[in-house]
Amino acid sequence: MPRRITLLRHGHAEEHSDDFTRELSPAGRAAASRAGEALKHAGWVPATIVSSAAPRALATAQLAARACGYTGRIHAERGLYLASDTRYLATLREAPAHAASVLLVAHNPGLTQLARDLCGFEGDLAPAEYASVELELDSWSDL
Repeated sequence: MPRRITLLRHGHAEEHSDDFTRELSPAGRAAASRAGEALKHAGWVPATIVSSAAPRALATAQLAARACGYTGRIHAERGLYLASDTRYLATLREAPAHAASVLLVAHNPGLTQLARDLCGFEGDLAPAEYASVELELDSWSDL
C-alpha cells in the first residue's frame, strides 16, 4: 500500500529565553500557511498530523492543516520536542493503520536527518520547509 510521509520543520520563531515556549514570528506564520497551501496544491493532504507540543511547532501544524484543508485532530506530543531522527521514525511507525499519509511537524536537527534518510533530502530543512516521500509499506511498522 502506498503511504506518504511529509516532514515539516516548524516556521521561524520569535526569540525567547525559554526555547520550548517560543512562538511563531509573523513571517513564520505566513510560511507555515504557504507550506499547507503547497501540500494541498500537490494533492498531499495528510490523513493524520503529529506535531511536537512546542508552541512554534504546534502553531505551524495548525496553520498548515488549515491551509491544506485538513480537518482532523492534530496529535501533539511533548516527547517530539527536539527529538532525534530515531524518535521521529518511531512515531511514524505508530501511525494509525488506516492512515495513508502522515504529516510530522517537528524540529532540527533530527527532522533534517530523517528527511535525508527517508526522502533523500539534501541540505538542511529551513523553517517551514518540508520533504515528502511515498513508500510502499504494508504497515507503518515496516518503516
